[in-house]
Amino acid sequence: MDTLPRIKAVTATRAPWTLKVTRKDGIKDRVDLTGLIHCSRHFRVFLGNAAAFRNVQLSAFGGGIEWENGLDYGADTLKIMADEQRPVSGPDLIAFEQALKLSTAETAALLGLAERTVRAYRRAKRLPQSVAIAIRTIQASSTVLAAHYRPVGHRARGRPKKQTTKTAA
Repeated sequence: MDTLPRIKAVTATRAPWTLKVTRKDGIKDRVDLTGLIHCSRHFRVFLGNAAAFRNVQLSAFGGGIEWENGLDYGADTLKIMADEQRPVSGPDLIAFEQALKLSTAETAALLGLAERTVRAYRRAKRLPQSVAIAIRTIQASSTVLAAHYRPVGHRARGRPKKQTTKTAA
């Protein structure tokens, strides 16, 4: 059974609309709420009042965070946002491929990339955001994988072998 995440501490950082969140399990996240503040009609009130945003505090029992104006945000949603904002690296791509038993060609087809790009991304410290979003979405939903996966047959390397035909005598 999954337990709901709990927050131990929260503070606003110097960066606009960004929070430093420490969960009760000891994990520390930096969560950028810029998108939420610009897209939510409720949170848009912070656009004109950065000081009010920085006055964030824990809600009861660490189940989320809240502000003096009555707005709040749940710990589970903050965790999702932090996980989504975490960079995806080459080793993460390799783990993704191994978990799904994907070949280079299948990964390339699934992500809409060239095989050469997939090989280069395996060595990257940080993958492009679009690729990271695709990987996370596919990992989260087997239905998304099933909707887009197409097996790619294995091709032998090099030139094809000559076909020898036997003539009937």
